[in-house]
Amino acid sequence: MVNPRILASCVALIAAILSQAESARAGDASGKRELKPADALATVRIIENELTLGERIDSGVISPDGRRYLLRLIHGDLKRNGVWMDLVTGDLASLESAAHPKPCVHLLTTGLGSTTSARAADADADFTNLIHWINDTQVGFLWSDSHAVRQVMTVDVRTCKPHFLTHSATDVFSFMFAPHGSLLFDVQVPRAAGASSRLWKDGFTISDSSDGWSILKGHIDGADADSVYDNAWFIRSAGAVRPIDILGQHVDRTNPFYRDLFLDPAGRVALIDVGIAAMPAGWDQYVSPTLQSLFKIDQSSSGRVPLRYALIDLKTGDSRLLWDAPRALRGQVAFSPNGESLLLAPTYLPPGATNPLGLGGNAAAELDLRSGQYQILPIDLTSRSVLATEWLSPVSVEIRSTNDLGLDARVDRLVREDHHWRLAAASDLKTSAPTGIHLETRQSLNRPPQVFAVDTATGRIQLILDPNPHLLDTFKLGHVERLSGNLSNGKQWIGQLIYPADYTPGKRYPLVIQSSYGHVFREEQFTLDGGWAFSGMGLGPSFFASYPGQLLATQNIAVLTLSVLHFAHGLGQDDDYQLAFESLAQQLVASGLADPNKIALAGFSRNGHWVEFTLAHSAFPFAAAIADDNYDPSYFQSALLNWRNSDAEMNGGPAFGAGLEKWLTRAVGFNAEHIHTPLLMIGRSGGLEMIIGEWEIFSRLRYLKRPVEMYMMPRVDTHPSHLPQNPRQILSIQEHALDWLAFWLTGREDSDVLKREQYRRWHAFAESRAVPDP
Repeated sequence: MVNPRILASCVALIAAILSQAESARAGDASGKRELKPADALATVRIIENELTLGERIDSGVISPDGRRYLLRLIHGDLKRNGVWMDLVTGDLASLESAAHPKPCVHLLTTGLGSTTSARAADADADFTNLIHWINDTQVGFLWSDSHAVRQVMTVDVRTCKPHFLTHSATDVFSFMFAPHGSLLFDVQVPRAAGASSRLWKDGFTISDSSDGWSILKGHIDGADADSVYDNAWFIRSAGAVRPIDILGQHVDRTNPFYRDLFLDPAGRVALIDVGIAAMPAGWDQYVSPTLQSLFKIDQSSSGRVPLRYALIDLKTGDSRLLWDAPRALRGQVAFSPNGESLLLAPTYLPPGATNPLGLGGNAAAELDLRSGQYQILPIDLTSRSVLATEWLSPVSVEIRSTNDLGLDARVDRLVREDHHWRLAAASDLKTSAPTGIHLETRQSLNRPPQVFAVDTATGRIQLILDPNPHLLDTFKLGHVERLSGNLSNGKQWIGQLIYPADYTPGKRYPLVIQSSYGHVFREEQFTLDGGWAFSGMGLGPSFFASYPGQLLATQNIAVLTLSVLHFAHGLGQDDDYQLAFESLAQQLVASGLADPNKIALAGFSRNGHWVEFTLAHSAFPFAAAIADDNYDPSYFQSALLNWRNSDAEMNGGPAFGAGLEKWLTRAVGFNAEHIHTPLLMIGRSGGLEMIIGEWEIFSRLRYLKRPVEMYMMPRVDTHPSHLPQNPRQILSIQEHALDWLAFWLTGREDSDVLKREQYRRWHAFAESRAVPDP
């Protein structure tokens, strides 16, 4: 049940927003046309350097000497069935010179990826594909070669000629240039060729390490499904390449897609994050539910999750663990100016530390790399998201953070005196404001990003680049507002609401709730999918193709992207999101915006499971739903993947004996008979194995004659991707999601003759729903 007082307050909040926004939205859509998937695909996004969890790296745009800038622009090309990346460069000598950027490099990627690599062309346009300045005129980044294998590419911004620096047979995952020119990089370890074929010929015994998912892919050689993440480290210096052992092993099993790299100022050592095979003694004292959950997952996946830091000596190639403490999931690291110590914020402290912040991963510390001794900084980072850490001098640091909503920005400066740190007074730090020209990307929830040059001395600004100058003038888009509140269980929710493009106060509209996994707000960013995207994800070829966002709003369907903060870990995650879906649906109905009979859910990846769980356990009459490429801790998928620890956590225990009774109550596969909502299931990260992995729920619903459809994107058997960037793959997902939601919420049908069979099936579904269950 929803707390009546919370419901009343949220209804009042939403009603007030509706009233305030009425005049601003009246007549906005006049003379404009609907936004189509092909239109959205062709829009341009600006990619800035950003790590996997949303922390921005400022060094990607401006050269080390501050004299040049480099912008990366991405847009889809349906005709070529690829994605273009344009490197645009300019001079920062003055506002006038900055205002004349010149095209430098024009690169095309298929966005498909290779058939042998873990991840290739689909990640070329990724916001985590970082730009590294090698010197004042050269940059390096990852790009796929003619075989769709990712290599390190370099470009001289004066000559604008691209050059592949590596020629690996498999993907390069990450890399870093040292000041003396050496290149540190890690590559995918290739699977042994022909091993499975020989076993089929000679006969074999199933290996203990085999899993059903891998066997469905034809791999019976004992390599598990995650073996594609095995990587090996190398250093390239003076033209020679030599391997580096990581903690005494040539193969590093850490998942490379979640890896951070840091380099000391002198280029002597690099800091990387690594997985651990077993939880070290004393680590059970850490109180973070997230960390304890990762420990269990990590032990079940052979050290894949990066939970510790390690140092690599770039001269000798030796490596060692940093200290006896886990890395914080959103931890920031900065080397001191002399490279002899590290600032870590937030961080856990080693076992035995009595500081409660260290047990919760909310401390800040300086760690001496030689002695291993550390000092705790007097700052509490509980419920703070650290955006950046910086050494202002050898004895002073700065930590920039926000709260979980991305608000309440705070800058903490600390100084060290007599070997102790203290918060700095204004008089302690005599810092001068930066001078010269710098770049700013300015945008809002309702205004697409533009790039400006700013003269810090005079305050004058100059528009440099408007990537989508006619977007607002051409298309009907819905107005966007931010909302937040609390659920009846005390958990906080945040959301972004897109109003129908032709919104009229007092009229009720269909509503789609898009689930977003624990994301928090940063600064306001313009997006077409409706979420609070990481940098560079809001336009261009979509990363979340099944979240139509403005593609629904342009058809006068409201869209709410919803996230629950600090939700339960393991058992209870599902309940938090079910409560959030039901509560927000009821609140938007009570506010007068949503039609209670036309509310749908959409979930991608982990969010898709929460959608399915809600449909199987909720009495709310959701009108339609999408579960896209999702994790499913039901019996069949868990069996295929060797009874994952995470599945036992989600369902309250192992799927055996007494634990199985809990699965019968909670697991979606065992409760599919309670799903009556039309459900579209989408697969994109696997072919046959993905179909079989989702078969439990799909086959049960189909047997019960419930409206369910499973759609697999084009070329998923040979070029699967969880985050596809190939235009035709994206377009196929977006059109299916859009058609499905529009059909069940408004009855609207696309006039394309190629879709007649699709609508024939769906009308049959609708007719079968009118017949009561036997």
